[in-house]
Amino acid sequence: MLEARAAREPVDEVPIIASTYRWAQQQLSQQCPDGYSGQFAADIDTLLIYLLRFMDLRLSETQKYGGDARAYLREIPPGADRPREKELGKDLRDFLRGVGLRVELEVDNVGAGRVDVAWRPHDELITMELKRDWKDITWDVLADNYGPQAVSYQVSGRPINFFIVLDLTDKPDGLASLPACAHVRTFPGPAGDPRPRTLIMLRVQGNKRHPSSL
Repeated sequence: MLEARAAREPVDEVPIIASTYRWAQQQLSQQCPDGYSGQFAADIDTLLIYLLRFMDLRLSETQKYGGDARAYLREIPPGADRPREKELGKDLRDFLRGVGLRVELEVDNVGAGRVDVAWRPHDELITMELKRDWKDITWDVLADNYGPQAVSYQVSGRPINFFIVLDLTDKPDGLASLPACAHVRTFPGPAGDPRPRTLIMLRVQGNKRHPSSL
């Protein structure tokens, strides 16, 4: 009865955020049942719902809203430099700190390298690897190109973390909806590690055209 009641309770006032969140929870429970449990699962859920809200807000914003801090999301003029993932990182950090999550940028000594964004709410460090791509943002290609690096940061912690890509591809037909921008994938452990590693993959859409130009 408690599970049935929880399933009816909204996790967000925006239905598409709530449904995408529940879908991701289901995928995590199926793909990573051992790692997705207890306090760590609750922390993953907290970060996930805030990231989905961030994505929804940035997806819906009118062009030039948000000033220079969100110029990285606007349509890229011909010949202009492409925005870099560090611009996404600063915007994401400010948003998450604004809702009470003390995330840090460019954290060293994680998985033998430096991770773009990290949050340690309790015992376990949760990492977010950021990339930009303007060629092919299909999930298979993103997993092949960036998955091994992203899951490498799980070497000393629970086998779940986040990968966020800034999508700078041309969008002549408009933007994808929120559910199309979330994916969960499990990778085999590297270097003979028998423990698989799960990546929550999210796509933030930049290079946005104004609807009137479509």
